Amino acid sequence: MQSNIKIGRTAGILLFAIVALGIPALNLRSFSYSMGWSPGLLEHAFENDLQIRISVFLDILVSGIWLALAIFLVPVIKQFRSGFAYWFFGIWTLHFAIVVFGIVSELSFLSIAEVFSNQPELEENTLVALGTLKVEEYFWIHYFSIMLFAVAMWSLYYVFFRTKLIPRLLSVWGLIAISIVFVACWLAIFNQQIHFAFFGQNGVHLLLLIGWLIAKGFNEISIGR
Repeated sequence: MQSNIKIGRTAGILLFAIVALGIPALNLRSFSYSMGWSPGLLEHAFENDLQIRISVFLDILVSGIWLALAIFLVPVIKQFRSGFAYWFFGIWTLHFAIVVFGIVSELSFLSIAEVFSNQPELEENTLVALGTLKVEEYFWIHYFSIMLFAVAMWSLYYVFFRTKLIPRLLSVWGLIAISIVFVACWLAIFNQQIHFAFFGQNGVHLLLLIGWLIAKGFNEISIGR
């Protein structure tokens, strides 16, 4: 049976891979919600088609690693509470499905951009409207996927807090940080301006958690307590 230290370090390595792939995926997606209702949106998407498709591939890869991490941690969480482990896995499965749905919208947007560039005789305003709606659809899906991510991570930090697999300070910090992310998403849904710091603070915690897990792993204690 794997030691808690080895399990924790493996989880840390998977989290590091998620961050390492997730950052370029975010940077390569060069369109934004604010670019909507402008022909420049579709022109920009067509000119950057390849890098957007690369970001799509990285998104699928990152979501797959999250799901793999959830599967990897299910036996650990089951020692705390069996039903909680299945809840944790179910949330990540739903998260993966929503991410894939968002990617379909993103690829549809690229198809509209291609038509806009290759068939100029078509009605420009209609294509711009369709492209904008696809971008808006993608970002709404994105917010809901982040909220599911927040629910799943809150559940994980709760298990960490109860079992002391990591220092409780890191667990409490994680619970607070991910709660702020969840609230920020709801504020965005109600059309409130959200500063990047609402999400960035969670990234700081995640990096410290990764560093701890890779260096120390999980604590060697009875996680059934």
